[in-house]
Amino acid sequence: MQLTLSKMIPAPLGTYLKFAYTIESIGAFLLSDGEKVVLLRTDGSIDLIANLDGEPYQWGGVGADFEVEILQRRVNGFKSLTRYERQRLKESAIYKSTRNIPIVNYAHDDVILFFAGKSIALLKWVGEELVELKRTRTKGRDPIRWALAPEQNMLLYGTNYGELYSQTFGRDCFIKSVKVDQLPNTCYQITFSPDGRRMFAGGLGFIRSYTFDGSTFTPDMSIATAMRSFELVEDYIIINKGIHGLDVIRVKDKPERVTSLDLPFMIDKMYFLAPQKALLLISGNTSDWALFKLSC
Repeated sequence: MQLTLSKMIPAPLGTYLKFAYTIESIGAFLLSDGEKVVLLRTDGSIDLIANLDGEPYQWGGVGADFEVEILQRRVNGFKSLTRYERQRLKESAIYKSTRNIPIVNYAHDDVILFFAGKSIALLKWVGEELVELKRTRTKGRDPIRWALAPEQNMLLYGTNYGELYSQTFGRDCFIKSVKVDQLPNTCYQITFSPDGRRMFAGGLGFIRSYTFDGSTFTPDMSIATAMRSFELVEDYIIINKGIHGLDVIRVKDKPERVTSLDLPFMIDKMYFLAPQKALLLISGNTSDWALFKLSC
């Protein structure tokens, strides 16, 4: 795999982004810093979608089509609630009685998972109301990263002490919790391969992978690396190393570094647009953004 710089551009937004989405249907990144919304295309051109003046984005006009696409996509296995459902959630007794701000998403088969602190709950809609079906406590220390297996109702979560657990569940019950591994350090990211047969967990100084046969995770790779985030691209893993640039590792068999890249800035965020094989890198210490093209 090769990484080719397509364009360096001055940051069109402020340092802290409110949201960043990939719009695969038109090959662009949709981003906002709370003051405006822009569409960044892979050639570096930028369209202003909305000036917000401190108001929430209402997803009107062309944004309505973007919202439909975003809601249909799964992120870490989960699908988002609609804006209307999120409003109903905030008005519910379940939400109002929760001390921690919850994370609520759809799993498979319209199952709704509710995360708050060390609690996981299964919810469902009954008319306009959210009803809690079952609740359980997570294992280990505080969970900070979640992922859902692509083909089944199995939740993976990593804690701030590096514990990695799986939790299976049904439509109205929790089934079994298993400790998958003790990671070397805090878990930052959990990602499944598209076919669900491998799972990758990364954190402070490491990335590990596991083969998955539908019930058991078997360790098959461990890399020591200065990782902030990573992207799986076919048989490769692209590692955002922050101030240390990028690494591309082939992970099909024995891990092999195929290329590395130093940048004139520290990488804060990395976003991948899969159909166009385009990578957006956002600086954490300058006003520079970079677009890269991937080729195998």
